Amino acid sequence: MKASVDAVDDDLRDSAAAALRSVGMLGADEEATVEPLAGGVSNDVAVVHGGGRDFVVKRALPRLRVSEIWEASPERSFTEAAALRWARGIRPDAVPSVVAVDRSRNVIVVELAPTSYDNWKSQLLAGVIRPELGAHLGDLLASWHAASANDDAGVLAEFTDQDAFQQLRVRPFYEVAAERNLAAAPTIAELVDRMSRTRSALVHGDFSPKNILVDAAPSTELWVIDWEVAHTGDPVFDVAFLLHHLVCKLIASPVHAPGLVETAQAFVASYQAGIDQSLDEAYLVQHVGALILARVDGKSPVDYLTAEQRDRARAHGLTLLASDHGRLADIWSLPDER
Repeated sequence: MKASVDAVDDDLRDSAAAALRSVGMLGADEEATVEPLAGGVSNDVAVVHGGGRDFVVKRALPRLRVSEIWEASPERSFTEAAALRWARGIRPDAVPSVVAVDRSRNVIVVELAPTSYDNWKSQLLAGVIRPELGAHLGDLLASWHAASANDDAGVLAEFTDQDAFQQLRVRPFYEVAAERNLAAAPTIAELVDRMSRTRSALVHGDFSPKNILVDAAPSTELWVIDWEVAHTGDPVFDVAFLLHHLVCKLIASPVHAPGLVETAQAFVASYQAGIDQSLDEAYLVQHVGALILARVDGKSPVDYLTAEQRDRARAHGLTLLASDHGRLADIWSLPDER
């Protein structure tokens, strides 16, 4: 196993070095070293040291590192690079810059985050709740959705391919959850149908705490990373995706419920202030329900809920899905609190 891991690291190092040389960031005689980063489910990821600077190199995997068979096209690496460049043009403070792209080796090299940045998921699970980050994220997401909806630069036409979204979100989340909860299957199918027909904004596709790197308090500076599922689609998905993560954290740690609810409320309020139309609350609520259900019964279950908490999450997801007239407050009002 060690030899296999070393071979992957060596290949990633060589790929990163070639990509950096192609853009003049590494001399022909200079060497690069890599330091693998843990936790990569869909990518090989490492910090690469070369040319007196540090970067991050990513290579999308054709088969994800999960217990079930889950495959996706590695071409999503290049979708991510294109989406990062577009998003940085709108909000240069909120995403890393793309340093190099090497299609022949299927790698992208991006800027390394400042050392003061931390993973937001880790902070939330540790009980560090900062509602002001929710407000900042709502503003960011609205700025990207609104800019792409206006489509002045033709961005919607550039990201019409939804293959990665189907492979990484629709099938493993919505459809698998439906297969394992047949009573909810018709509602989930309706959500997927409407979402698939809506092509009104550039959707991040993985707008979750694990993909948000935040600066130390009191700063609210942050980066939104991992744009490999970006596509022209339904903006409600991004809103629901972040909200369902916050609800899962709430279920895992009820003691932090007030702060998490405040974070969710700040996120939604800030997002709504930045878009041209009001949210369809009932539609959003059902998407949140479907995604909560997917995180216990889909291909990518969350790893921090106990068996009892998973049952509670499943019940809440099914309740939200069954509501035709859901309101935002229903999202964070759990069954035993009603």
